[in-house]
Amino acid sequence: MEFNYEQNQKVEYNIPGVMSGTGKIVGCANNGAPIIGKSYIIEPDSPIGNETYPFSHFVCFENHLKSI
Repeated sequence: MEFNYEQNQKVEYNIPGVMSGTGKIVGCANNGAPIIGKSYIIEPDSPIGNETYPFSHFVCFENHLKSI
């Protein structure tokens, strides 16, 4: 399987209308799908945890990611 991002690679994420910021790749969650690509596990530089989403990491489709 080919990956477009590597472990610990710095990325910018922009999920329109939801959130944006920077972080690093810590894994890949699936094999991908047309248009949206693979889902990568992101460790954000700034915490996003709250009562609604009490986790330190999240998954983001690669079409919402950009290398920095």
